[in-house]
Amino acid sequence: MARLMESGLIKEVWPLSFGSASVFPVKRLPREHHRGYVLELPPDEDGFEVHDSFGANLEKVWEYLSPRHSRLIVITTPEQWRRIGRGAPEGADPNLGTARPADVAERWLRAEEPDFPVTSWLRHRKMKALLDGQSPTEVLRIVELMREARRTALRTIAEASVGLDALQLRRAEAVADTDAAIDEQVNEVAAARDNWEDDLHDWHEKSERTSFQRNFLVTAAVLRGAPVGHIYAKAADLTKSLEGDNIEVTGQKAPGVIAMTRAIHAERTKEGVLSFRRPHWDDAALEYFWTDRPLARVPFLQWLAHAPLDEPKLAMESVDLDYRRALAERIGDFAVRWAVRHRRQEPLEEIVTTWHKNPKKGLWPMATTLLDDAAVHPASAPYVHTMLLAWSSRKTEAALPLAVVSVCAGKFGRAHTGKALRRLRHAAESEHAEVAEALQDAVRTLWADASVRPLLFKDIVDWCGNDKIKDTVGRQTFAALATATGPSNLDIPLILDNASHGDDEEFHPSPEDLVKGWRTLLREGPGPTGTRQVDKAVFLWLDAGLRHLPLKDLILHSLRKAVDIRGTEEGRVLRETLRACAHGWVQGKDRPFSKEREAVRQELSALLDEDLHAAVQEQEQKEATGASTRGTDTA
Repeated sequence: MARLMESGLIKEVWPLSFGSASVFPVKRLPREHHRGYVLELPPDEDGFEVHDSFGANLEKVWEYLSPRHSRLIVITTPEQWRRIGRGAPEGADPNLGTARPADVAERWLRAEEPDFPVTSWLRHRKMKALLDGQSPTEVLRIVELMREARRTALRTIAEASVGLDALQLRRAEAVADTDAAIDEQVNEVAAARDNWEDDLHDWHEKSERTSFQRNFLVTAAVLRGAPVGHIYAKAADLTKSLEGDNIEVTGQKAPGVIAMTRAIHAERTKEGVLSFRRPHWDDAALEYFWTDRPLARVPFLQWLAHAPLDEPKLAMESVDLDYRRALAERIGDFAVRWAVRHRRQEPLEEIVTTWHKNPKKGLWPMATTLLDDAAVHPASAPYVHTMLLAWSSRKTEAALPLAVVSVCAGKFGRAHTGKALRRLRHAAESEHAEVAEALQDAVRTLWADASVRPLLFKDIVDWCGNDKIKDTVGRQTFAALATATGPSNLDIPLILDNASHGDDEEFHPSPEDLVKGWRTLLREGPGPTGTRQVDKAVFLWLDAGLRHLPLKDLILHSLRKAVDIRGTEEGRVLRETLRACAHGWVQGKDRPFSKEREAVRQELSALLDEDLHAAVQEQEQKEATGASTRGTDTA
């Protein structure tokens, strides 16, 4: 991409969505000139894989883009490319060589922190050993430790240099980049790569070490950036959760904030926030706790999830709803970092489940937003996508599949429609009512991607035919499309928008599938007209039939056939429901009588009567045939 930009062949770069199908159609490519398009292929996963013909189809992509001086940059894994790359045009996958770990580190540092002493760091013997043989992902993690170590050194110098002028401060800061200082910082990076295990072991095992100090360290690591008074109070709560000991933090019996801060090798900033003197010390402390105290994990997770829910103790700082939300945000950020870095979702799962059980605290929307942000962030997305797929199949309680559906209705659903649809299929099997209701927003989000509509509507029709979930998931998802209008036509149902335009590339729902959806929606049954989803849908569709004549026959046919279940009680109930809705459409509260609407209602009623008369005739004919047969047998 950089070479294409530097050569001037492309002038800008735009992302492309792969869509929901296994084949990427050339028609999805824009028509602009001198543009680079980045297409990240979705990974192969349960129920989906990119089609084997992808490489061969790149010939058509080249023929389309070349005259426009545009290019397609495909991001894939070596394993996936070996499977799908057969038949790709020559030069489609140029050999870019293998980047040396040190080169990756150097370029990243120069781009992110231009004043970083790159040369001095990378020529250090121990630094070379740390980078040797590492993957690009691991190199970037080491780079972040390098930057953190230097930031810590600079911060320490700055705090000791109060009162110096700018020139004196720059001279003081230069000490952080001397060979001796860099040697010390490199040693800290090496220790951080080992999770500071030796140092943490020595710290934990000191004879005078107390459980309150250990819990203060864990709390400070979790609540990164929180005021120290809040950390102090929550550390007391954690001590009670783990040991059952009550720490009297309101008096002077227990060690105070200053003593506790020094005990964990931290520093207090002017804003009253703790910062650690060693890079990665907070994450390493949590990792040490998790490994060293396996039997404490369950109460720790419970404390973690309940921390922003419990009424906080009055510490040095005031506490209010903003505090609760800030605390929840810190805990949520920690849970995401922990899940992604360590491939452990337990803290995140506990948070989502607990916050869902306490809706009055108002933290559930924060949980789903947290997941949605993580699902679209490049660093966390791969693991979070896998986690969401696993959660979508969890049926024991509503929280996890509900979280998945909520995320699919957000930025994740708009950016990864194909992945979102596959996760919705699993979540739709949940029997929890709130999951079915949440599916409505997710369905509307995915419908915005035209490429996903055929598969999405097929799933909805299948749900409408599933006896187990048709009256929950089936009805709610069909209603999501039947009761909403399209963005370009505010008086046409979303599901019918473009259905009469004659464009072969647009999705056209079949009359048979519309009948199945309507039959499920009408099962809502007769009741007070005007307030139900079925009323809203019938009103919208009949209005569309009245104002858009090309849609009228399709609409009346769908409604007519939806209730045409002959010789059954179900058919009678569906018919009564439809007639009641149609009467309410003609005249009702805030709906004055309309001759035009009455004419359409009478037309629909005549069609229903015609089917009913045909059903009676069929029944009489069957009875007559049966009587004739019995008479012949007697003779």
